[in-house]
Amino acid sequence: MKYKTIGTEGFFGAMVLAIALTVIYYFSGASRSLAGDFGVCLPSPNLWPIPALWSWGANLLLILGCGTALHFFNKVHSVVQSADMVLPTMFLLLTSTNPWADGLLGSSSIMAAINILCLTTIFSCYKARNATQEVFVVATMLSLGSMFQYAFIFLMPGYILIALMMKCFSIKELAAFLMGICAPYWIAVGMGLVPLDAFHWPKFTNLFEEFSSGSDLLVGSLSVGITALIGIFMALNNAVKLYAGNTQRRLYNNAIAVVGLTCVAGMAMDFNNLPTYLATFYMTVAVGFANTFALWNIRKPSLWLKIIAGLYLTVFIIMVV
Repeated sequence: MKYKTIGTEGFFGAMVLAIALTVIYYFSGASRSLAGDFGVCLPSPNLWPIPALWSWGANLLLILGCGTALHFFNKVHSVVQSADMVLPTMFLLLTSTNPWADGLLGSSSIMAAINILCLTTIFSCYKARNATQEVFVVATMLSLGSMFQYAFIFLMPGYILIALMMKCFSIKELAAFLMGICAPYWIAVGMGLVPLDAFHWPKFTNLFEEFSSGSDLLVGSLSVGITALIGIFMALNNAVKLYAGNTQRRLYNNAIAVVGLTCVAGMAMDFNNLPTYLATFYMTVAVGFANTFALWNIRKPSLWLKIIAGLYLTVFIIMVV
């Protein structure tokens, strides 16, 4: 990489900014949970009996933890061909400047953490002759997530595709994946931890009425929509460089693109549950930003990042004030 865009100091600065923004949002009195119950058989996180302060703290720790984990994730798998800190920094910036993701504990930060674990697990068995254990673990994590948030179900076909891309999926792995999906439900019902009458259809509420005001919803939706377009453009643009590079790195980025497209489709078709997908979606967009700065000869990258940060901070201010 020709330029050092963001060093360790920039990453810690992003952590401080994330803490400051979540504190501002919490004490502004606007922090609230998405209404409804989105679990298959367990209450969704917005219904967990946790004091507001503890809920806010847990969500902040998860966001900061995901940002830190992304740095080590990239060090291990080299998804981005750079030792710079653009990836975790952009994740923290994008997530903390959207009040829908940085408020009280919800499914969003939990889904991001589980996706990082799933991607780490599935990437570790690239071209493995036997990946039944890894595939079983991935399916089990997604299945556990689906118990309290049905959106995890939409990720399951995506991870089958990712396993095929990693060339570690055969009949044995398919059987392991199906067993991993069934195992948590089988154990929960068999041991009497979850009664059969606990299974229910998700209870939706209108996002416009219950979670956000009209102006907040408009600004937030535009911000997410524009970010999605930028993310898709960056993924397509970076694919040109990645295609001519390391095959394994290209497959890793394609796998992350699958997760990102799943989130975009989920946000579009499952609008009342949109906040759930945000942190994972921002993670995939952060990969796009990091690759853009690593692969292309961008002049004055630090200036561009400051402009991007300013734009997202403006969105945060509009939504909070």
